[in-house]
Amino acid sequence: MVDHTSSLERTPVQQLAHFAAQCRDNGLPAAVRDDVIGRILDVLGNSIAGVAESAGNESEPDRAVLRVIAGMGGTGTSSVIGDHATYPAANAALINGSLAHALDFDDTHLPSVLHPSASVVPAALAVAEEVGANGAQLAAAIAAGIEITNRLGMASYDRNIRNSTFFEKGWHATSICGTLGSAAAAAMLYGLDSDRIAHAMSIAASMGAGVIEANRTGGSVKRIHCGWAARGGVLAAAMAREGVTGPPTVLEGRFGFFNA
Repeated sequence: MVDHTSSLERTPVQQLAHFAAQCRDNGLPAAVRDDVIGRILDVLGNSIAGVAESAGNESEPDRAVLRVIAGMGGTGTSSVIGDHATYPAANAALINGSLAHALDFDDTHLPSVLHPSASVVPAALAVAEEVGANGAQLAAAIAAGIEITNRLGMASYDRNIRNSTFFEKGWHATSICGTLGSAAAAAMLYGLDSDRIAHAMSIAASMGAGVIEANRTGGSVKRIHCGWAARGGVLAAAMAREGVTGPPTVLEGRFGFFNA
């Protein structure tokens, strides 16, 4: 369905959703597609290295997450790196996202002060496998999800303090922005229209979390943040698919994302 709403009539989250839908419907330039392939390979390489690093040490965060998720059961649709079993898409995204960020070697987008791919790629891979998406659909979802994640991070950058305002408030920009980017990617793969993609991101804004205190005083929980973002994004998209809605002013509103 063609969206005839003008950009002036759309709220910011609706504009991002429209962009995501256009990426899916119009396809990607070859250079962007090739870049996405590189990011997928980077996430897979980091994840395989994470599996190797934690082998034999059951206290490692990714091993702990795997045990917790395995105990939950559910119908398996999506693969996990380094494991023979399949898991529900959201749970597979959690495990793979935790692996992707386990060594903290994942890609970094400095203008937004975050790691975009370690949440978006696991979310997209999990849903793509669940729905049987093709490579072009997967690439478009990842490209849009990463772009949205980065743009949200860049919007929080304060030139006066030379840092993200999210970090100044104690939030981990990677996980809170990554949840919305992951939601957009998952919603695209679920075949949602731009309105539902906007709802998915709006729902995800209520699910994004991750305080950065572990950087100061320790704790392994930070290594799970990208997995948490990936899982939240998949769940938000699934909820939007089933009819749950979110506020159209979720980003700029008085109690919205950038004012929280």
